[in-house]
Amino acid sequence: MIRTRKVAATKAAATKVAALGAASLLGIAVLAGCSSSDESAAESTASEMSEEGSQMLPPVIIGVDQTDASAVVGDFIDILADDPVNTVISVDNPQVLEITQGYDDGSAIFNPGAKAIAAGTAVITVTNPDGSTRNIVVVVS
Repeated sequence: MIRTRKVAATKAAATKVAALGAASLLGIAVLAGCSSSDESAAESTASEMSEEGSQMLPPVIIGVDQTDASAVVGDFIDILADDPVNTVISVDNPQVLEITQGYDDGSAIFNPGAKAIAAGTAVITVTNPDGSTRNIVVVVS
């Protein structure tokens, strides 16, 4: 009877080890499967975004003393100003840059800026609240 219990205990232990091993292999296989599919999904999404041009790029930031900048079609341009809401901007070539005035929507204050919509050169004139002006030459490629 002792021998039967020993055999039964050995079989139970072997069954547990086999089950644990199988579960471990299954877990590794699942993780490996998820990993490779996630990578290809991420690559696919990244290439789709690049192809469609919908990838969000950081803006081109123009400092308060800067007089020139370069951008690529599709870039957004953020013009820093001491008083964004009362600073007025204009552009000499609206076919190259589409401008947006600074504003306060009640929850945040937004700088004036522009979007590069075509290749070319445009001059943005920044008029400060005190009447002083500066020109920023923007080359868009």
